Amino acid sequence: MSDLRPLAMGDQIAHRLRVEIIKGIIPADTHLAEDALATRFDVSRGPVRDALRHLEAEGLVEDRRKRIYTRAVGMTDIEELYMLREVLESLAIRLAIANASSKDWDRVQAIVDDMAAAAESDDGERFADADMQFHTSFYVNARNRRLMEAWRPYQRIFAILFELSDTSDIASATADHQGFLDVIRTGDADAAVKRLHLHLTLAKGHVRDALRSLPDAAH
Repeated sequence: MSDLRPLAMGDQIAHRLRVEIIKGIIPADTHLAEDALATRFDVSRGPVRDALRHLEAEGLVEDRRKRIYTRAVGMTDIEELYMLREVLESLAIRLAIANASSKDWDRVQAIVDDMAAAAESDDGERFADADMQFHTSFYVNARNRRLMEAWRPYQRIFAILFELSDTSDIASATADHQGFLDVIRTGDADAAVKRLHLHLTLAKGHVRDALRSLPDAAH
């Protein structure tokens, strides 16, 4: 349901670097040398080159005269990411409400049920994964290939942001997602989009707080 495909070696390296860049473990303006990264990950330079291409497309690194440097993920980046996500996800919700069947929404209900199970076991990682599946289900149910392709480059960034933004009160977060789904299942697209705006506003606030609390945060 989440449409997150199995990671090839280049994708695995990109994921590791993505986490470290977003969390500030690798500081901004750090030179990412292919040789050094190949040694670190015990791979050839090919997968490293692939990983750096992914990160450059996502705006997490930049090419400065043929040398790759990290970029800080600041508050402006968070604003831009969430603004773009709200535009994409609002359209996805409207299309999903128009196109999805009751069985499609039953599958989304199963995701929320998994969130509840994660809350019972206090499993934050499982909850974050279900959170991503929940939101990606809107794109799946929208049945619009190009809309899914527009979302795909940001999925992995938001997977990390989900981990940062998800509250420690998983039970309350589960109840929030259940309420969100209940609104969607009424078929009222305007109400669902309004609920999305509130949902993303709260999540964005959690991300800001999380980034500010990171060691040596330059956000």
